[in-house]
Amino acid sequence: MAKQERSERTLEKLIVAAAEQFALHGFVKATLGGVSRAAGVTKGALFFHFPTKDDLADAVQKRGQDVLEAMLTDLASAEKPCLQVLVDAVHTLGAMLRSDPFIKAGVRIARERTAGSPAPTDFYPLWLGRLGKLLETARKEGELAADVPDLSARTLVTAVVCGVETLAWMGVSEDESRQWLGCLWELVLPVVASPDALPRVRTTAPTGASVARERAVRH
Repeated sequence: MAKQERSERTLEKLIVAAAEQFALHGFVKATLGGVSRAAGVTKGALFFHFPTKDDLADAVQKRGQDVLEAMLTDLASAEKPCLQVLVDAVHTLGAMLRSDPFIKAGVRIARERTAGSPAPTDFYPLWLGRLGKLLETARKEGELAADVPDLSARTLVTAVVCGVETLAWMGVSEDESRQWLGCLWELVLPVVASPDALPRVRTTAPTGASVARERAVRH
């Protein structure tokens, strides 16, 4: 049992160190030697758990996926419109792109992997797919404007996410990015939301208890 526990601790050290290295240096420039040094374990231990850099990247992206799923589950647990969950999720993503090494690493891995590399947990299709599911539910709940095609709604949300990510990589402060995103939602929501749903959706970042829950998810 003690040997298994040591193995699990080593595995966790490696995944955390890999996320930090990928987030800092990117998928291409990060090295397995750098990961083993950052984790404080031997290269032999690293290769035992992760024979290739792709294997290590998959583990980091899977952990990032778990973080995002937990965040969405937390946001959806409150009784609020689907469009509000979507708005809050993108606001929270903007913060996580600056604070969570697994999210930062996941994006860099997705950007930098070559076209032929395996990517079973690629950040972009997973994240945009989950937001697309929220839009589908919003449609069923009558929260989307009847004259707005589903593809148009998904296109607008995709553009918003890309803008948030770009601001993070440009080094724009979280406060400025949050303000930018709130203004953008003010422009976008009247286009996609139904007249009944629009007054019930806040465009600004979640505050108070919501922020506390989101921080708990990130840490």
